[in-house]
Amino acid sequence: MTSLSWRSITQRVATYAAVVALFGLNACASTTPVAYKGLSSAPELAPTKESKNAFQYKNPDIRSEQYANLIIDRVTVYTGEDSQFGSVSPKDRAKIAEYMQQQFKTVFGKNVNIVETADEPGTARLHLTLTGMETSTPVVSALSHILPVGLVVNAGLGAAGHGGTFFGSISYAAEVYDAATGELKYASVSRRAPFAMDVTSSFGRLDAAKKGARSGAQQLNQSLTKTGLITPPNPI
Repeated sequence: MTSLSWRSITQRVATYAAVVALFGLNACASTTPVAYKGLSSAPELAPTKESKNAFQYKNPDIRSEQYANLIIDRVTVYTGEDSQFGSVSPKDRAKIAEYMQQQFKTVFGKNVNIVETADEPGTARLHLTLTGMETSTPVVSALSHILPVGLVVNAGLGAAGHGGTFFGSISYAAEVYDAATGELKYASVSRRAPFAMDVTSSFGRLDAAKKGARSGAQQLNQSLTKTGLITPPNPI
């Protein structure tokens, strides 16, 4: 096979990816997460115009208490009929759930005390549910991010707030409770995918989903800190 023929093949693949992406722009809404019926917080969730959350709930007295200690439950993999896993295998779902657990503990551990029980006052409990997931298509995704036609399309996707061509993603719910009383303080449902031009997320099947988990942890930590719900412990 000559270098010319190989170049022709790769260009065709990238062009195909670009065309699929262009036609898929209007279909992106179909992957938007829903207020999953099986969530405990489902009756409280309402659509939001915030770009980071599809649905959200904030307790009216969310600022009345602040939490410096946080219990992070083991991440649950959602099994309801309205889940959005498609053909993703149970094994891959479990891998990303475990990865989420690690990332959220790492990120929140920089801001609050991660504890196992509610013995200390000022303790909240974070429950995370992986509700949907898409895996990347490594070779096609990588090519569509390297060759010119793909770069143009992905730039457009990025500007529109969508993930990159053939990128994976995760959808998840976050619910924060007062650990002592069980009162719901905050809940959100989000979909996270890497920035469309992030070519490093196009190599492995689960790379984009992992990137989504990392950015999701950072975004939630910032959101809860901004609302005043969680606060760093007082120095000794």
